[in-house]
Amino acid sequence: MARKGRNIYKRKDGRWEGRVILGYDGNKKRKYHSIYGRNYTEVKGKMQKYIEKYGDVRGRGDTIGVILYFWLNQKRIEWKPSTYANYRRIIENHLLPYWSHIYPEMLTVDKVRKFVLTKKDDGLSSEYIKSIFGVFQQALKYYENEHENVHYKIPIPSFNGNHNSKSVIKELPSIETINEVEKILYTKELPEQAGILIAINSGIRIGELCALQWKDVDLDNGMIHISKTMQRINTYSNQNPGTKIYIMEPKTSSSVRDIPLPSNLIKFLACKKTVPEEYVVPGKRVDYCEPRTLQYRFERFLKENGFQCFRFHALRHCFASRCVELGFDVKSLCEIMGHSDVHITLQLYVHTSVKQKRILMERLNESPNPPAMLGRME
Repeated sequence: MARKGRNIYKRKDGRWEGRVILGYDGNKKRKYHSIYGRNYTEVKGKMQKYIEKYGDVRGRGDTIGVILYFWLNQKRIEWKPSTYANYRRIIENHLLPYWSHIYPEMLTVDKVRKFVLTKKDDGLSSEYIKSIFGVFQQALKYYENEHENVHYKIPIPSFNGNHNSKSVIKELPSIETINEVEKILYTKELPEQAGILIAINSGIRIGELCALQWKDVDLDNGMIHISKTMQRINTYSNQNPGTKIYIMEPKTSSSVRDIPLPSNLIKFLACKKTVPEEYVVPGKRVDYCEPRTLQYRFERFLKENGFQCFRFHALRHCFASRCVELGFDVKSLCEIMGHSDVHITLQLYVHTSVKQKRILMERLNESPNPPAMLGRME
């Protein structure tokens, strides 16, 4: 029989035949249901209708839910706890509610498109939806490799469109606000005082700051060394359920970096530095202060000093924007921020103020042929 497409053939008698996989018999041989038509397109359409109607009677084939958990359990030993927790969160929050009882053969472009629209209605960005499908594809691909003669493919739609508001901080504090926060911090005796000042002047992530120890602060050379991060992660353990604090290497090699600090901050830190093993932001019951506790302390500081609350992560955005306004080249800023790609720096962390835009526009008047003169020259 001449073949055209997966499991669809042209018979010697001129008819087309398609075979829908029903599962396996006791001897582990595949069972099929044959569908006939006058041409390839007709058979393909009939097969899809059959799968959508009778997909739940295919016997021993695994559902997508089974496949996803199979992948998680098999790969867990190879992953960092944070990677496992992230993948499991994606699977349980986004994939299982929609796909758990569906068989891979029932995946269609239409179903996938509806799923994407549902996720966008939930407020997820296109980039995050892409990452969800990345997990989906990895799981099915792994299942293919582990099971002979199994071939699955997810029909992926286009992901055009802007980032949703959830992927971008809605409202950032002004540079003037950050300057005022910094000024007050220099006069306050707080456990997190040095840490917040470092964040304002370096743009480090909150997890990196919480994992920072005084041995990572090189006052002689005026810089900090970032080589680890702190994160609270769900253990997904039956013996010890709940969450646990992990101090680990950053996700990417670009996040391991040395960041120079301004001289006035170096002088201040010289008066605060304690023994090398102590954390820059100490805790009360333990040696360290975890990210969610630091966020709480930071918000309390803002309220007590009359500022409108904003997330600690906003300090990172403001640092990047301030650096651009001061003339930093993007490559250097990308390395300071710990990004693997300058596009991440530009798209997510650089927010040019109206004031800076005016300054840039005024420079047009300083050019040899300002815009007002161009019309006369033509």
